[in-house]
Amino acid sequence: MELNKIFLSGLTFLWVCSGNGYSADRQDGKFEPKLFQVTTAETRPNDAVLIRGEYLDKIKSIKVFTLDNGNVGNAEPAYVPLPVEDRLPDVNGTNLRTGPLASYKAKAVDLLQQKEQSLKFIVPEDLKNGVFSVEMTDVNNEKAYFYLNVPIVRWALSEDGECAVAGDYLRVQGKNLLRDKDKAHVVLVPLKGGKNVRCKVTDFFDDFSVSVDIPDNTPLGTYYLYYHNGMGGKTAWSEPLRIDVVSKSPDWWGGKVFNVMDYGAVGDGVHNETAAFRAALHAAGQNGGGKVYVPRGRYMLTGELILSPNTLIEGESKELTHIFWNPLNWDLYELPNSLISGTHHFGLRNLVMWSSRAWGVIMSTGPVEEQGTILLENLIVRQTGQLSGMIYQVKSNRDQVEAEFHSRWSKTGIILRGKNLKVRNCVFNSAGMYTFYAAGGFVQNCRFERHTTGTNQPYMLVHPKGLIFEDCYKQGDGFGYASSIDESRNLYEARNYIPFDYTNDRECMTLDGGSGGYYGPIKSVEGNIITIPEDVETNQWTENHWNGGGVYIINGTGAGQFRRIRSHTLTKIELDQPFLVQPDATSEISVTTVRHHLYFINNEAVDVGAYQLYGSVQNCVISGMTMTRCNGIVGRGSLLYRGKQPEWYIDIVNCRLKEGNYSHWFGIDDRGHSGHQSINLIGSGGTGMSIGTVIRRNVLSEYSYIRTSPGANPDAVTDVIIEDNSFDIAKNAILLGGNATNTSGVLIHNNRYNEVDKRLETNVNKDSYLVIDDNL
Repeated sequence: MELNKIFLSGLTFLWVCSGNGYSADRQDGKFEPKLFQVTTAETRPNDAVLIRGEYLDKIKSIKVFTLDNGNVGNAEPAYVPLPVEDRLPDVNGTNLRTGPLASYKAKAVDLLQQKEQSLKFIVPEDLKNGVFSVEMTDVNNEKAYFYLNVPIVRWALSEDGECAVAGDYLRVQGKNLLRDKDKAHVVLVPLKGGKNVRCKVTDFFDDFSVSVDIPDNTPLGTYYLYYHNGMGGKTAWSEPLRIDVVSKSPDWWGGKVFNVMDYGAVGDGVHNETAAFRAALHAAGQNGGGKVYVPRGRYMLTGELILSPNTLIEGESKELTHIFWNPLNWDLYELPNSLISGTHHFGLRNLVMWSSRAWGVIMSTGPVEEQGTILLENLIVRQTGQLSGMIYQVKSNRDQVEAEFHSRWSKTGIILRGKNLKVRNCVFNSAGMYTFYAAGGFVQNCRFERHTTGTNQPYMLVHPKGLIFEDCYKQGDGFGYASSIDESRNLYEARNYIPFDYTNDRECMTLDGGSGGYYGPIKSVEGNIITIPEDVETNQWTENHWNGGGVYIINGTGAGQFRRIRSHTLTKIELDQPFLVQPDATSEISVTTVRHHLYFINNEAVDVGAYQLYGSVQNCVISGMTMTRCNGIVGRGSLLYRGKQPEWYIDIVNCRLKEGNYSHWFGIDDRGHSGHQSINLIGSGGTGMSIGTVIRRNVLSEYSYIRTSPGANPDAVTDVIIEDNSFDIAKNAILLGGNATNTSGVLIHNNRYNEVDKRLETNVNKDSYLVIDDNL
């Protein structure tokens, strides 16, 4: 191993040039540690760290020290890759990858709960806070390294989509982004040579999202984006994110204006304006697009409006322009599928829209692969499935209209699909759905209200693919996220307020849905091809049906990794890349849905049910959540809908649960939901259903508490860190459920208790948990 000495702030460091931090099987039959995942939540001195991987029982020592912040200045970015559970290390890396820094003054730490596939340690309390370098030494004196608190960039979004726009802002999402505001910055390194572009971070929303200014003179092309949070010096940059820099797109509706008054509209609220609106829209379509302008007034319509690509309907203002649909002449079950629809590049702005007895209001239609680029801005939308007045006073009329609406429940309301959605500054009050499917873009400063409740069940469905959903009011009969086989990824949902959900299952956020194609042993593995046995029980297992789903190793060798399915037959599965540690005869795999990098940040819920990661979900965050009189935060990895759906590597941090007395439906005999608000980790239906959750720096008061709820299998909930939480008034502060090793590998550390009857309640084996500095 070649070593070169460098000096920073008077300390002697070793620059390790030959090690990459990860190891392959040794030719002599011995093994070096292999890492799948390390703690990526904000980690301070005296915080615990989890390492997951294989052969970790071979590690004999760990040392930690704080990197000097130094002055990055105009230095070239340099990064040390982190282990990841879903791909090989640094598979998309660049030549700016560097060796980690080591120090002769690093502090040794105790190895805690060390097993073959996991171990933990605590960062020394007397270290300075910052980016920590971790050095592991195995029994063969081979070393591996990783950093803690380095910035992690997951994805970025501009007004033009998942690219950067010269002269505009770029939203960057990830972890550990908010540290030193004065020193944080971005560098764009051209893919094909040229000068680096340094960019200023202008807005820090939180630790998970920032806004960056891209200079207007940035040459167009493909770059690698590197982020520095101001801590850790010259080697503590993020791993690269490949991104294109493009010029700002012009308004897609162009400059041509088509005034509905020029096509016969009156705007008096009495005349039927449908023909005039359709004529103006037709003219815009013939022109290749344009703005259909609606001056002040009330406009009565009786039919559907279909917008051609590159067409915008714009009112004078939402205070002055009012459109309504008269449904009195529509036969029963003969409503328009949607009052307004389009496929791509269409929009509505500065309007009030009123509709009664309507199914769809605004919908994406046409070929799925073409849908997207939709603008809804400054709208007030009112929709009901009912009639009013004397007609509605007759019960048979009410029953008919209710049945009519409910016949298309999942195809009502507002349904948008695709990339580059922009929904801003709108107020929606709907009896139907709010659906954002395969959605990328922005939903900002909106109010989503339910018009009625019960039979019609106003519900929100979100299937994210690069979506920022922030600063909204959300009231409905449930909120379902990411329930498709198709991967859900890259969601930043922040600062939303969710009140008063009393019906359905009362879920104010759930990943309910998904299923599974197969779980069980493998027959063989070669590279990225897995063969499963013939004649085994499967579900929805037709050729290529599960493309875009994932293969998870949930037990045995290699447990804690997953890969995405590129294609499959009935017996062979082609993955996007091989596993770092391949499964073998001891392994159990599960084919299920992928939900990855979903960030729920600083939201608030009052008088609702569960805020829950339900089913398959990996590397996600719930941070800063405030819950009042709710069921609580749930992480549930379980056998659901014939699929073993694991919940892995979740951070539940900095949340506040208060007024913890909770009644669900009846307050009693309601499937155990009523009782006390909690942070609840559920792992049922198999081993390895819940792995690697960090529950840190939460405040739980007025009977709120933390619990695990495992099934009957060993290690159903495992490798949990419960630390630095505060409990104020509780019967049981921490409840570790199950027996023997159903819950295992729990570290309880440095929590605080006030007026707590019992701090820890459990029947699991004593070696299944460890308590340190906790006054228990």
